Order: sequence, then C-alpha cells, then structure tokens
Amino acid sequence: MRHAKSSWADSNLNDHDRPLNQRGRKDSPRIYQALLEMDWLPDAVYLSSSKRTCETLSLMNMDDDKVKIEIKPSIYHAPLEELIILLGHIESNQTTMFLGHNPGSELLINHLIGEWHRMPTASAALLVKENKIWKLENILRPKELL
Repeated sequence: MRHAKSSWADSNLNDHDRPLNQRGRKDSPRIYQALLEMDWLPDAVYLSSSKRTCETLSLMNMDDDKVKIEIKPSIYHAPLEELIILLGHIESNQTTMFLGHNPGSELLINHLIGEWHRMPTASAALLVKENKIWKLENILRPKELL
C-alpha cells in the first residue's frame, strides 16, 4: 500500500515529517473499509517511519491486538532491492501489508508480476504468492471506490 495524500502546506517541514492533508485523512478509512469488505485485512503491517505512513495506518483503525505492526525506517523511500529483502521476512499463509511510498510501490509490483500498475496515494495492491509466483488479485484506488 502507498501512504495517503500528504500535505505540502508547511514548507519548513522536512519530507519525513509531512502529515496527511484533508483528502489523505478521508481516503485512509475508505481503503480500510474496502479491505475489510474484501476480507483482506493484514495479519502484519510493516510501514515506513514517515509521519504520513504512520498517520495513514492510524486512520485505518486496525486492531493492534490482532495485527503485528512494525515500523521499518528502511521502507522510507526504499530502493527496490530493500523492498525485496523485506519480502523475505514475511511469513507464509498470512496477509502482510507493506505501507510505504512511490516509486517503491510501483517498482515492487512491476518486479513481482512483470506489469506496470499506477499506485496513486492511498492505493493498495492485493498480491497472492502461489508456488513461488506472485499474482495480482486487485488494486484498490480511492478514486475508483464507490
């Protein structure tokens, strides 16, 4: 998943500390609701340490008692190689969410399935690994939700 839309209102903030804007605060719960309706809630979440990714997850209201949440500073603007290393840490037979940034989100999807897909803010790509092959099940984009 890519973080929700961030604010550029305070030019004194460094990139890491930018919060969500109004649209981002609206889109985060909408994506959560779509994931809930599809029964795609994660068992584990690994997220960037940036304020906007932490705020995105917070607004999704996931139950911390049921979801393993781990902030991974290495996800913040991670190159593809770092994201591939993190893939090696996910457990079999569970749903894991990486909550990060672009271009990493799009690069990782392209690497795993060999197709390019747009990942605007607050988008979630639902991928399944079957016999060592990744397949795209769906991509949820806020503007495409009813």
